[in-house]
Amino acid sequence: MNIAIVEDLAQDRERISSCLSRYMAELGLTYHLYTYENAEEFVEALSTLTFQIVFMDIYLQGMTGMEAAVCLRRRNRDCKLIFLTVSTEHCLEGFRVNACHYLIKPFADHDFAEAMERCRLKPAYDVPYLDVICDGKELRLNTESILYIQVQKRNALVQTLNQKLIVNGPFHTLTKPLLGDRRFLLCIQGVMINMDYITRQEETVFIVKNGDRLPINIRNKRQILQHYRNYIFDNM
Repeated sequence: MNIAIVEDLAQDRERISSCLSRYMAELGLTYHLYTYENAEEFVEALSTLTFQIVFMDIYLQGMTGMEAAVCLRRRNRDCKLIFLTVSTEHCLEGFRVNACHYLIKPFADHDFAEAMERCRLKPAYDVPYLDVICDGKELRLNTESILYIQVQKRNALVQTLNQKLIVNGPFHTLTKPLLGDRRFLLCIQGVMINMDYITRQEETVFIVKNGDRLPINIRNKRQILQHYRNYIFDNM
């Protein structure tokens, strides 16, 4: 994602950049950072760049941060806008440009974290992690990285974005927590798929991001495909 800091004070730009680096590293998210010392440069950049998050100082020389925010909203309705200010007197104006948070300077680390939480960069999954045993070692799996899980003799094979893992324990025990997570679908007995990574469906198979083909239960094909269509529709 593209993130911009529009701030005329170098120490404040550095402070935000440092907090942002730590926060995004904890979430495992990558981003491109752009910094601007004035609103005019930022507004000019809007013609070629789309930002997902903007930190905007209100009190800038020349064009104000609030004026720049109006320009931003004309081009981008979805960008998360966080104002940087020394007072809250512009709260009503911030509401009009759909700001998601105010950071009152100087701010503490927990204030920054609260502002970022309001951006909702990652969805709140029902089951964010699975604690498993792999090769005799305890491992915490981020469920967002799981493409599918399938039976592997008495164990379970977990295909992630980067690797295959043989997890100790039966398939039904591993997948039981995921039955309540709307992302995961039991497409046939012994195979559970993460619908976020389905790239297409052909007759009786789902094809996932890495090219693997997973069978669909022929007897329940209609219900399974309807479940998948409902999930796609709800996420549109």
